[in-house]
Amino acid sequence: MRRRSFLTLCVAGAVATACSAETASPLKPGTPAKRLPGDLLYADTSSGMKVVDTATGRTLGLPATATPDAMWNNLYAYDGSALLTLDAATGRRDQEVTAPGGQVIRAVSIAGTRVALGDPAPASPYGPAAARATTRLVIADATGRQKTAAITLDGNYEPDAFSSQGNVLFVLQYLPADDPQAYRVRALDLATGKVGPIMSRDKVPVAEEETMRGEGRVAVLAPGGGRLYTLYTHQPNHLHSRDLVAGRKTGVHAFVHVLDLEQQWAYCLDLPEPFGQGPAEGHTLATDGARLYVFDAGSGRLVVAHSDTLEIDQVAQLPPAPGPAHATISQSVPYLAYGSSLVAVDPYSLAVTKTWPASSPSRGLVPGPGMTSTLYRGVDGAAVKVDTKTGREVARVPIPGLTLLRHAALARSS
Repeated sequence: MRRRSFLTLCVAGAVATACSAETASPLKPGTPAKRLPGDLLYADTSSGMKVVDTATGRTLGLPATATPDAMWNNLYAYDGSALLTLDAATGRRDQEVTAPGGQVIRAVSIAGTRVALGDPAPASPYGPAAARATTRLVIADATGRQKTAAITLDGNYEPDAFSSQGNVLFVLQYLPADDPQAYRVRALDLATGKVGPIMSRDKVPVAEEETMRGEGRVAVLAPGGGRLYTLYTHQPNHLHSRDLVAGRKTGVHAFVHVLDLEQQWAYCLDLPEPFGQGPAEGHTLATDGARLYVFDAGSGRLVVAHSDTLEIDQVAQLPPAPGPAHATISQSVPYLAYGSSLVAVDPYSLAVTKTWPASSPSRGLVPGPGMTSTLYRGVDGAAVKVDTKTGREVARVPIPGLTLLRHAALARSS
């Protein structure tokens, strides 16, 4: 696994309110003006997560390590001894649960009730620098209903995601532990503390568990949070368990790892060449729940798979361009930001229906909140609001140090 018409000129720092063309009805003399609520923009920055109110320019006071749940209702932070639950719209501290022995937040359950704490992720999961003979995880219940539990596993594991029910933590086991070269997906039963195999899509154990190599470029949750799609690139000699069973050998260059968090199975969707041959930052994906769109900006190749079959059944060729790529879906329309363009794609024919120039490389692309015809595009130091009917940039919201624009939501009326 992100909104109104603005005047052309805006003074930096005044943000959206000073530029808004949405005005209230004339007020009677002496009636105090009421500020219209804006949007909240959530972004990763060089100094941690920031939440900016577009109507006021105010930044919520949050810990730099704040981590959202899947629905962006709450944010979570760890202060070294306690897990903090914060209201995502206000930054208000709603809950504090003692959780000693953790380091950083590594995974949050769909409902936000369970949080996995562990060591920081290594710069790369492969090679001697990522060696680890044992792995210690701290599982905290953000509601405080269940006691915090520490689990020590023999081997080199990295948390991936919780099951929908929150009773299983899917983990990536890196092999061999002292010099990781590949990984396999496993399931940690939180009731027993035991790690076991994960089922195939057909819910049938395979004779030899699948091992893979690759580094995740981007992960997206399906609407509702039932599935996690992770795009991996640049893995040599990647063999799927279905290939092993059939006695086949494959040399794919990229794949999407599909993890069903409800039914607790995993599947690898191979991507055709030239996916994976270009830079990882040029690859992106988005889903509306029914379809999965995967794009490689370097080659211009766009493919679509349906969530029920998980087979690629459409391929389109778009103009290629170097550089980072980002994708999102707004009102059923896929949008791609790459090169010097923002592109709208017909969801069925995959034909490009609109193309607008983008003045600078993108750092994230999210739909405007609610049923609006707007997008927010992250750029260096700011988020740009775009009217998808005209392609016009209608506002620029300063966010210093922005590295990735992640989400947009309606601000609450005061």
